[in-house]
Amino acid sequence: MVKSFIRESIELETVTLDSTGFGVVTKKINLKEGYRHNMMQVDLFQDSIPLNGGSSQIGLVMEVGVSPYPIIPTEMNVKSTGTALGNRMPAAANDTMLFKAVSTVRDNDYSQLFQFPSAQISAEPSFGWYSNEIYVVLYLHGEADQDVTGICLSFYLALDNKKVDSLEAGIGILREKHEAHCMELMSNGHMTSKPDLQGNVFPMWRYGGIRPEHMLSAVGTGGFFLPISTKDEETMESISAVRSMVAQSRSMSAFDQAFGDTVDDIPDWLRFNLVQGLVSGAVREQWPPNKYHDNGNVMML
Repeated sequence: MVKSFIRESIELETVTLDSTGFGVVTKKINLKEGYRHNMMQVDLFQDSIPLNGGSSQIGLVMEVGVSPYPIIPTEMNVKSTGTALGNRMPAAANDTMLFKAVSTVRDNDYSQLFQFPSAQISAEPSFGWYSNEIYVVLYLHGEADQDVTGICLSFYLALDNKKVDSLEAGIGILREKHEAHCMELMSNGHMTSKPDLQGNVFPMWRYGGIRPEHMLSAVGTGGFFLPISTKDEETMESISAVRSMVAQSRSMSAFDQAFGDTVDDIPDWLRFNLVQGLVSGAVREQWPPNKYHDNGNVMML
C-alpha cells in the first residue's frame, strides 16, 4: 500500500453567480492509475469570510464536495423555503460522494459547516474508489447575478492506495461512471401512515389485544361448515358457492378489524380442514403426478 497526502485549496477573489443565482468552482487532482484509493481522512477549513453582495433575505448557501468525478448539478433544491435555491449537489449518501459539506454563509463571521462524514468519522478510513482523479467542487447558491468575493477554502486529504489488476480497476471505474450519471433527480423512500405502521410493525397487543373473528349462523350462509347434529337438516350449497366462501375467508383485513370477509361475515377459520377439491379446484386423476428419473426411480415433488 502507498499512502499519499494532498493539500489543496479553492481560492478566488470574485465569483459572479449566473442568472439563476448559481455558481460552480471545480479543481481536478490527478492520482495514480491502476490503484484502489481509500479515503483515510478529510479535513476542510474556511480560511476567509466571503462577502455576499446579494440580498440578505435570499442569503448565500455554500456546498463543498469531493468526488472521483465532476459533480453534476441536480434538479433538486438546496433550499425550498422563501426564495427557493435549486441545483444542489447529489445527496451525501450517493456512492460517488466521498465528502460533502453544506453551510449558510454568515455575514462578518465564519460559517458553521455541516459535513458528511462527520468530523469524527472522516478521521478514519471511509470510502474507496478506482478513478485516477479526484475533484474538489464548490457550489454557491444565492441571488441572481450577484458577486461573491473573498472565497478561500483549504482541504487536506489522506489516501491509502493499493495496486490492483486492470480488470478490477476497469470494472470499478465503469460502475463509478454509471453512479455519477444517476443522481440528477432522486426520489426514494416509501410513504406510510400511522395506521400502517401500527398494523404492520408492532404485534397485536400493542393496539388492544386479540383481534375478533366473524361467526357463522347455523341457518345462514356457510352454515353447513358448523359441526351440527347429522339429524338436523342443513342448507345445500353448490361447489362454486363453497369455493366462493373459501375465497372470502382468505380476504385481507385491516390491522384492527376482524379476520375474514366483512360483507357476508365469513370467518377466516372456515378455510381450515377443507377437503382437497374445495381448496385447489377440481381434483386431478392423480395428484401429484408421477415423475421418474432416468433410472426409473420416482421423483420427489
